[in-house]
Amino acid sequence: MPSLSIKGSDGMAKYSKIAILFHWLIAILIGANILLANWGEDLPRAARAAYMSPHKAIGISILILTVGRILWRLANRPPALPDKVTGWQAKAGHSAHILFYVLMIVMPLTGWLMIGAKGNAAPVDFFGLFTIDMAVGKNTALSGIAHEGHELLAAPLIVLIGLHILGALKHQFIDKMPFIQRMWP
Repeated sequence: MPSLSIKGSDGMAKYSKIAILFHWLIAILIGANILLANWGEDLPRAARAAYMSPHKAIGISILILTVGRILWRLANRPPALPDKVTGWQAKAGHSAHILFYVLMIVMPLTGWLMIGAKGNAAPVDFFGLFTIDMAVGKNTALSGIAHEGHELLAAPLIVLIGLHILGALKHQFIDKMPFIQRMWP
């Protein structure tokens, strides 16, 4: 498996430009989706649609980009961790990345099932470019389970994002390793 990482000016291996692009696109879209869901949550149904329509399109985008990111990751080895990163920290980071991938797949799929199994799902407008039929067949129980799963997984995702950011900041500023530069464009 080839490694397409490059060296930064500090000599530390960086992620490839494609990996960096996937990372930041998905991160921005996840942040936007969290905000849209929170802003639209308590609004009346008609007003909520203005937030949930882009939320759905962004969710589909996250799913597609995540599949692309996983395929890229399988074909391209990430840069080696610095020697200063201890075994338990490396294992924790690896576990967090796997959990991120699982959540970035499962969250959009539960959203899709939640909407599609209601039986009256309107196609999702994908940013005015085209529509996507969300229908999977009416199944009220499946829709309810998917709705609960979608909402329950939001909290672990937000916690994981916070831990990811804190870990990067710890390595950067406490451990004095230029960790942020590894994933900075």
